[in-house]
Amino acid sequence: NKKRSMQPLHRLSLEDGLTMSFDDAYSADVDIPVRPEWTYGESKSVVEGREAAYFNSWLERLRASDEEVSLYEKNLEVWRQLWRVVEISDILLLIVDVRHPVLHFPPSLYRYITETTGKPLVVVLNKTDLVAENTVQAWMHYFKQRFPAVVLTRFCCYRDEALVDDTAVASMKMRRQRPRRRTHDSRLVGDLFAACRSVCETDKLGLVGWEDLIARYTDKVEEEEDSDSGDESSDGEPDEPVAPNEDADEEAHHGERVSSKYVTLGLVGHPNVGKSTIINSIVRRTVVSTSRTPGHTKHFQTIHVTPTLRLCDCPGLVFPCVVGRPMQVLAGLYNIAQVQEPYTSVQYLAERVPVERVLALHPPADARDPENFVWSAWAICEAFAIDRGFYTSRGARPDVYRASLHILRWVLDGRILLSFKPPGFFRDFAYLKELAKEETQASVRSSDSASESSDTESIQPIAQKSMFALLDEENC
Repeated sequence: NKKRSMQPLHRLSLEDGLTMSFDDAYSADVDIPVRPEWTYGESKSVVEGREAAYFNSWLERLRASDEEVSLYEKNLEVWRQLWRVVEISDILLLIVDVRHPVLHFPPSLYRYITETTGKPLVVVLNKTDLVAENTVQAWMHYFKQRFPAVVLTRFCCYRDEALVDDTAVASMKMRRQRPRRRTHDSRLVGDLFAACRSVCETDKLGLVGWEDLIARYTDKVEEEEDSDSGDESSDGEPDEPVAPNEDADEEAHHGERVSSKYVTLGLVGHPNVGKSTIINSIVRRTVVSTSRTPGHTKHFQTIHVTPTLRLCDCPGLVFPCVVGRPMQVLAGLYNIAQVQEPYTSVQYLAERVPVERVLALHPPADARDPENFVWSAWAICEAFAIDRGFYTSRGARPDVYRASLHILRWVLDGRILLSFKPPGFFRDFAYLKELAKEETQASVRSSDSASESSDTESIQPIAQKSMFALLDEENC
């Protein structure tokens, strides 16, 4: 609350503050609802009545649970969208944000897809341009350890220089805003389709010319103007025939499990993880509107990539978990514009990331000892409001509320980096050594930039220090 946000910050170490495991995010007692069994001979009203009764009992069970369950989707119609996308898809793509992938990977959803329905699952680590290469490799290693059968691939649609260390203060603030021209990294689209080909059923491999499809996206870069708001679809003709599937509603109502005419890739996951953006990158134009507002996609949409390959975009829905609301807000699972008390989320962030140093904020002018000023979440928001010129219309006081929402939006956009790591990332040297082979290529790319940074270390010492060293200096 507001009063607590004015208390001095209690900084957390990297291991305590920036690592996340499945046990931290999910409990065995917290699962997702799965569609009850049904038969083709039953009427629509009977099937929907059984689904409603089951869903209500699931809600009651969660409310009676001893676990403190965070915010989650309570609308049956949204869950029905997930059930139907899973049913009509041959391969499911679970999209996760690489900054906090554990939060976006419910083990109960994994079991529902792989065990209940028996369908292959490909996990897509999205937005990899926001973190360092060793972070991506560490998460892929961690997922493989916990779920050996899972197929992993990476994706990003913005080209940028690779981060050497995403725990360094200089890397925690984006050096420039998102470019107006989106650059589609087509090589990663090819990797995504290669992962889908590896799990495609044998009897459907011949439906799609995978080799030609992958080659089409190899070493090609497409650019298009990016909308300022991100809410409008562009006009114009697509590069490939792209049209909504006219049979989608029929499949949803009558329960057609899988079409023999197509290979269907179903994209599922939380809001704001980039499902619609991946589709637009595959098609190389905006065919699905995107927004950072959770729940922007209302109904599942089916889009053809080739005459026999189609994508099915499921609306993002929030799965029940046991993380706190501040983490959900920072991960984009809750509409920031509707956050009435944002200071707790800013405090959660500032306990893990030195926000005042990332934003280059200055202590208040009336501080008795500016050199040793002890920051609080409220003081950070107040200083940021002054720095950005945010003042209230009445009284001309710093608009702390507006500043706090601005900080949260910057975290969501990646302009302030909050990136979690798997357990043991910071303390287990053997764990990092095991990833040395995968990181060799990234190390070669970063060697030149590292040598240049050593020349400027005396000029900008703060930017070159890790966050761990900064927190130690503040006796945390």
